[in-house]
Amino acid sequence: MNRDELLTRLADVRGVMFDIDGCLVISDGPSGKGGRALPGAPEAIDLVRRTGRSMAVFTNGSMQTPHQIAESLRSLDLDVRDEEVLTPAVVAAETMQILHPGRPLLVFGGPGVQHDFLTRGLDVVDLDRALTGEPTNAAAVVIGWDVEFGRNKLQIAAEAVLAGAPIYCTSDARSFASEHRLNVGVSGFIAAGLSHVTQRPYRVLGKPAPEAFEVLTRRLQVAPEQMLIIGDDLTLECAMARRGGALGALVTTGTHSAADAKQAPPEHQPDLVLSGLGELLELLTATPQRTPSRLG
Repeated sequence: MNRDELLTRLADVRGVMFDIDGCLVISDGPSGKGGRALPGAPEAIDLVRRTGRSMAVFTNGSMQTPHQIAESLRSLDLDVRDEEVLTPAVVAAETMQILHPGRPLLVFGGPGVQHDFLTRGLDVVDLDRALTGEPTNAAAVVIGWDVEFGRNKLQIAAEAVLAGAPIYCTSDARSFASEHRLNVGVSGFIAAGLSHVTQRPYRVLGKPAPEAFEVLTRRLQVAPEQMLIIGDDLTLECAMARRGGALGALVTTGTHSAADAKQAPPEHQPDLVLSGLGELLELLTATPQRTPSRLG
């Protein structure tokens, strides 16, 4: 895509998705917890608001609830509303409503995972009772950020899977962008172990899965070609943009570099590479918007 084509696509953008870790903030905790805002992040969010574009921030972490994440970001002077936060747990809950309505769900994870299932009134299996040996009759097993997952939970999860329940994983990201030390992922580690024990595959629902893109599209209320997805990971945000037909931007303030982008396979290629969100500000400011068009 040449510069003129890029500017034309940017002029059509009506909805913007920001990744969190390595894009808006940098920290050694999930979802930017305890970190600092990256240069240009507050201004980029303000520009999106001033120009009437819809916005979402989407992390692949599920340790915190959307409200907790939004509060953390607001403490760093980032103007993010609760309803603008997406997590893989949000995607998982919405997807289970569609695939397994009214059926028992075996959900592993802390409040950041459980919250969206419970607020939607989904039938979440009582883990305490299941751990005593009570049958779960689970229609699906959902693996999220569960730092207390041990042998007993593995036992009931494996029994449900071998009885026919499919395995869903909120995210199998190996790690998240961090400032000083490795920020490891948990959900994929558990799902891979459960898959090993049961010899059954697992399905990822977080970025870059089609389910994640569908939820994002509903949240932004714009067509894919009018969407800009910005993140620091070629295999997550850039892959999701490429697969869904959105405009994808890599910021080199987190996981991947400009050199990585040059070597990436076609399905992970970003449409533009930015040294930071300040560069995005310059591009959007210089690009006149076209007439808004929202999905009904």
